[in-house]
Amino acid sequence: MEKSGGMREVVLYGIGGIGENISYNLFYMCFIFFLTSVAGIKPAAAGTISLIAVMWDAISDPIVGYLSDRCKGWKDFGKRGTFILFGAIPLGISVFLLYNDMPFSETGKVIYFIVINMLFWMFFTVVDIPYVSMATEVTENYDIKTKMRTSVMLFSNLGQLVLSFGILQFVDYMTNNGYAHVFAWRIIGAAMGCISTIAFMATAVAMRGKETRQSQTVQTDERLSQGQDRGRLFKDLRPLLKMRDYRVLLVIGFLYNFFLGIVNSSLLYYSLYGCGLTMAQSSIVQTVALLASLVFIIPMGGIIVKFGKKSVLLWSFVFMMIYSLLCGIMVPPMWMFTVMNIGLNLTSAVFWIDIYAMNFDVSEIYEFKTGNNREGLMVSICAFMTKIGVAVGMWLNGMLMTLFNVDPTSEEITEAMVTGMQKIFGIIPAIISAILVIVCMLYRVKKKHILALQEAKELKAAGKPYSTEGFEKVL
Repeated sequence: MEKSGGMREVVLYGIGGIGENISYNLFYMCFIFFLTSVAGIKPAAAGTISLIAVMWDAISDPIVGYLSDRCKGWKDFGKRGTFILFGAIPLGISVFLLYNDMPFSETGKVIYFIVINMLFWMFFTVVDIPYVSMATEVTENYDIKTKMRTSVMLFSNLGQLVLSFGILQFVDYMTNNGYAHVFAWRIIGAAMGCISTIAFMATAVAMRGKETRQSQTVQTDERLSQGQDRGRLFKDLRPLLKMRDYRVLLVIGFLYNFFLGIVNSSLLYYSLYGCGLTMAQSSIVQTVALLASLVFIIPMGGIIVKFGKKSVLLWSFVFMMIYSLLCGIMVPPMWMFTVMNIGLNLTSAVFWIDIYAMNFDVSEIYEFKTGNNREGLMVSICAFMTKIGVAVGMWLNGMLMTLFNVDPTSEEITEAMVTGMQKIFGIIPAIISAILVIVCMLYRVKKKHILALQEAKELKAAGKPYSTEGFEKVL
């Protein structure tokens, strides 16, 4: 079936990026800071809380992806939109609960935050996996899928602007006016939870009736028993993991988010201890960097379309390596740190545009080979790898802060804290970036392969002779 996918759909789809970014990055940027500086939990324990919750999330990710592939949808919201619609409110509530410091003992707090963290990731998965997969239900056009991911990043950075500027400025304002940190963070949790819910629900409503794909898999699988259905989930995983380019994407997703988990969770600490900035100055750096990078996101999407996903992603990883090395060997002044962070924000945009668009490409290869539509399952496994990467990065950050004597409760910034943050924020991420460059070179799928495959798929569907020439090496 020929699909729609004009500029209107591109923009409407992107709205959910606000909710995705706020719920996702509020966690990665602020959760460990909140646990250590507000809830009073030790850095190593704070990192472990995140790791345990995401390990548990291994159960929900592939299940949600698989179920959203087979869901018939409620009314005309479509199979992906139905998940988004009904998961958005529980997600917002869990965001609020995540930033509530309860009057428990430290052990009680650890248990509380593990449970709420698990609920947060479960509801985020219920909403986000179908949201990412929705792009393939709206259009088959190779370039429009990239534009839809670019639209997500544009709206996502608007959400990031709220986080980077609004939260730190709000905490600073509340503290200066005598309000307790606990109260300030409860307001933040409530506000960010509401915004996340509204953004996702707006996308579900706006994209109502836009999902035009009726998966062949749904129709045939309806006849299966529940036992057979559970067995198919594991049977579907095996051929997916045999695909070389898909395995490369999973490794890239893990390594990049391992980098991100360390960098995002230590950025505020590095700003305060490594660069000697105040919280207000750190907020200004991030806000200016975000505003500047917003200007370049749409052109960046055009660059990806023109030069190819792999090439632009590869050079982004090279920039990340240079960025990290500079932060590890010197103390950048405020203006230089701002410029560097503009580049880092753009590399993040490139990754999140590319990683799922590349998943869509590999899913087309899988569908050609097997005749089954498994975008949701494929996206869910990739998303799980990104979450594992971030969780391990955040956990490692907590462990390294303890190892290098970086004490967030200390009133004095020691030389050990400065050098420790340079190692955590600079040297270790530089090594990860170098490995990413090497792994990215192993990815083989290009636009010409997908275009040739789509042509062959149309001939195959029409019962006409077709050839795999032009894409045989990626099969």
